Amino acid sequence: MVKEGAPVFMKIAGVAFLLLLTILLYYTAKKRWHKVAGVIGILVLAGVFAFFASGISKEMALKPKILDTPEPKFVNYDIKDGHFTVIDANPHIIKEIDVPYIENIVIHFSKAAPQKVPIKLMYTTEKEQDFSKERKINNKVGKGEKEVIIPINLENVDRIKFIMGRKIGVQFDFESIEINGNYQERVKEKKQEVFFYYAVFLILPLCFFIFNTLKERQEKIESNLFIKILAFPFGLVVPLGLLLAFLAKYLVEWVKVTCGNVAFSTILLQLTSPIKGTDSTIVNSIIKTAVLPPILFTLTIIVCYLLYTRGMYNLGVFNKKKIPRWSKILIEFCVALALLNTIHVQGREIGMWEYLRSSREVSTFYEDHYVNPDKTTVTFPEKKQNLIYIYMESMESSFADRASGGTMDVNYIPNLTKLAKENVHFTDKSSNKLGGGVCLEGTAYTAGGLVGQTSAIGLKVKNAGTVSDKFLPNLTALGDFLDKEGYKQEFLCGSDGDFAGRDAYFKTHKNYLIKDYNAAIKDGDIPKDYRVFWGHEDKILYERAKKQLKQLAVGDKPFNLTMLTVDTHFPHGYTCSLCDNKYVTSYGNVVACADRQVYDFVNWIKQQDFYENTTIIITGDHTSMVDTGSEFWKPLSGSYIRTVYNTIINPQCAYQEKVTQNRRFTTMDMFPTTMAALGAKIDGERLGLGTNLFSGKETLREKMGGNYINKELKKNDKKYNKFY
Repeated sequence: MVKEGAPVFMKIAGVAFLLLLTILLYYTAKKRWHKVAGVIGILVLAGVFAFFASGISKEMALKPKILDTPEPKFVNYDIKDGHFTVIDANPHIIKEIDVPYIENIVIHFSKAAPQKVPIKLMYTTEKEQDFSKERKINNKVGKGEKEVIIPINLENVDRIKFIMGRKIGVQFDFESIEINGNYQERVKEKKQEVFFYYAVFLILPLCFFIFNTLKERQEKIESNLFIKILAFPFGLVVPLGLLLAFLAKYLVEWVKVTCGNVAFSTILLQLTSPIKGTDSTIVNSIIKTAVLPPILFTLTIIVCYLLYTRGMYNLGVFNKKKIPRWSKILIEFCVALALLNTIHVQGREIGMWEYLRSSREVSTFYEDHYVNPDKTTVTFPEKKQNLIYIYMESMESSFADRASGGTMDVNYIPNLTKLAKENVHFTDKSSNKLGGGVCLEGTAYTAGGLVGQTSAIGLKVKNAGTVSDKFLPNLTALGDFLDKEGYKQEFLCGSDGDFAGRDAYFKTHKNYLIKDYNAAIKDGDIPKDYRVFWGHEDKILYERAKKQLKQLAVGDKPFNLTMLTVDTHFPHGYTCSLCDNKYVTSYGNVVACADRQVYDFVNWIKQQDFYENTTIIITGDHTSMVDTGSEFWKPLSGSYIRTVYNTIINPQCAYQEKVTQNRRFTTMDMFPTTMAALGAKIDGERLGLGTNLFSGKETLREKMGGNYINKELKKNDKKYNKFY
């Protein structure tokens, strides 16, 4: 029997059992009342299966319970006539729990909240007795609301700690805490599931009865032209529909597990970019976990179908070794529904429908807030400053330990932390704490990160650079300014430059010499057949960079060397011969190795004659994608704001120390900030959607908030469309 909360295979077994019972009844029952009793038995069994498969009995057993919460148990609150005010740090109440299972906790307030009240729930179990950050849930009651539901699904909890209103001065009128709250809604939802499962368990037996009822009219139905036409594509439509449904499910699951919660625009851009240059391990991972299983499942279903039809023929149910045409039409219809439902569900999971909805909406955000660099007065100093811009793949400040502003138990980037403290580091935290800017829509992947930091716009799919050599031709970027000022410009990377249109972008903006993986072979820096990871590892990249810098430094012209590392690419990075085996995760060792290599490279630069006239900028191209199955990411807290690492060495502009701290900015602000670091004077201190952080002027994120900007950037914008 299908047990409560049954897994999928148990539910399938229940359907199969009812179908076999139906077939047995049909061929063995001799008297009419036997058949009637059998039908009733099938209906009853389907109801029993549906009841247990839906889990309604478990839901009904979770009766609501009001916790006893006397006022003296509340710590660090001032309480007067039920009115609570936070008076000290770490306000909380701890309650012991004596129920085996908890689903939903509802906190009731006697009066509507006068302000937003943050709620934090932490819990302990029989095995884990400390209130760990790993076992916490954040929520809030909004202004004007009287209750908040904390979605929770836990067993063996023995204590719960509630923190209501973290900041001193927060006020609310508390009433009660209800365990297993929202009871009526939960049970109502499960009742609907009972009816759904009841229909599922009966559909195949019902189809069997319909089939046998129509058996006498079989020949007439089979000869119908309309039926023939609809049944004709069965052999193609059904296998293809099943394969596409499985592919959609497994590909979305692969994206969410491997890449984390990435925007759909990012996924779409990668799908429309050429596969050339992609790391083979990523391709292999997709094939192994997202392509092969759907193919195997589809083939298994086809084989089962063939065995089923042969079995029905041998039993005399079918006159031929093929199922009737009308049955084929029914199966086609069911597969089509399953495919559409899968696309709908999986599309919602990865934000596809939101993306399509947003792309149909019209925005004037660029019209209102974009500052055209081509129409902005920018004055460079007479003596030009060289620029070395180092994009470190997926480098974020969270890789530091908590004491340094990160979120890890150990500091994987001690050298980058040191460079940030000794030089200019813009942070969203206080002094001596690593932080940085966030990635907005269209900047959270390599191509978007490069465009965002050099032109202060987000990158949309139409600009992927895969169609034409002209990449955003009507846009003015950092390279365009430096080209006008006589800079020699190079883009250096260890992968194929044409991946995601990077070479097209830098050639368009403006006249960069592309020194990619292919150029490394041509220049004799690596053997012709040498290839690891995305091309070649970073230890070779830094040696090539030293060679290029020595060449660029010859002569009187200033230079801009922009380089992109790759070893820290998701999901596990590339472990080269320089990497130690100090940490338990490969990604931790790779990040630490990248930290040492860039620090040694900076020290080498400082020993060169050109260093005095050179500004070095080190940033991540974007935040890393999270591999939820890796031990490396376990310390990551849900409330921690992940930011892109940045540091600027030897900037040529005056600034006040306070402008570098407690800043809410985005990676797009790096464009005008880089210009200022080179000593350029910017009229109005803004370019594109970016703000010169050295100026202390409010950024767009500080003015409007990142959520609002993100929403607008997803929409169709006529001014943006003019860039291409």
